[in-house]
Amino acid sequence: MLADRDDGTVVRHGDLVAKAHAPGTDPEAHRARLALAAHRDVGGVFLPPLPLPRSGPRALDGRPVTVWPYGPPVDPEDPDAAPWEEAARLLALLHRTPPPPGSAGRLPEMRAP
Repeated sequence: MLADRDDGTVVRHGDLVAKAHAPGTDPEAHRARLALAAHRDVGGVFLPPLPLPRSGPRALDGRPVTVWPYGPPVDPEDPDAAPWEEAARLLALLHRTPPPPGSAGRLPEMRAP
């Protein structure tokens, strides 16, 4: 288990991470955020969500479930180790990336910092 908080439960198995998102997650906002993470223009910057098998759960106890490739975390005890240059490139790419279809030209706010 990587995290078990009010905003989601995250478990790792090998190279995969599964997340049960927060109860009450807005389905439209959730789809828009996933579409952005999977957008080809931010490939190589975001870890895109992986498709769930047809037989896999889409929800667990009313909480949306997503599966992702595992990426190395930043050590919260060493903020200087954060990839600041990569974060700046990500921010620039996000500002140049059009919102995904169906988002009405606006992305929902994120639930995390």
